[in-house]
Amino acid sequence: MGKIVVFKGSPRKNGYSTKLVEQVISGAKDAGMEVITYDLNDDGIKGCQSCFYCRANDGCAIKDNLQTMYGEIAACDGIVASFPIYFAGINGQSKTWMDRLYPVVNADYSPRYPGKKVVTVYAQGNPDKEMFKQVTESTDSLIKLLGWELESSLLVYGSGVPDYKIPQELLDEAYEAGKRLVQ
Repeated sequence: MGKIVVFKGSPRKNGYSTKLVEQVISGAKDAGMEVITYDLNDDGIKGCQSCFYCRANDGCAIKDNLQTMYGEIAACDGIVASFPIYFAGINGQSKTWMDRLYPVVNADYSPRYPGKKVVTVYAQGNPDKEMFKQVTESTDSLIKLLGWELESSLLVYGSGVPDYKIPQELLDEAYEAGKRLVQ
């Protein structure tokens, strides 16, 4: 059995990106994966302190609710991360997590844990699918710089009025992306 680690960036427990992430998880579980989940809206998460502890050590000096993620990332087969888009960028919770990924690269910026398959999930209120393309491309590029393979990048758009309805085609795509994390 393989393992995936999920990072939920949305403060909404039943919002758009969370619903897509749950579909990815469902596909992964149906394919036999164990799932570990981190809620990035947790009050027990601090931002990077730029202390450079991670340059000489494995992991991070901050003893918070993300401390265990480094071992989980090292041991996992795949990663799922959601990035709600607020004001033309990823939200603060997701950005905090991205900053805390500094320990997953070495001092020379080579990946410490290469080869992880990743599914990224984005939600934006704007109905123009292309409006924040630079945000998704930039974030997905960072994922690749970490030595990780982008399996799928999913976007729900037009979510400005929260009816929480997601097209079945996108839900199916999310489920299949989860299944592919084990292949």
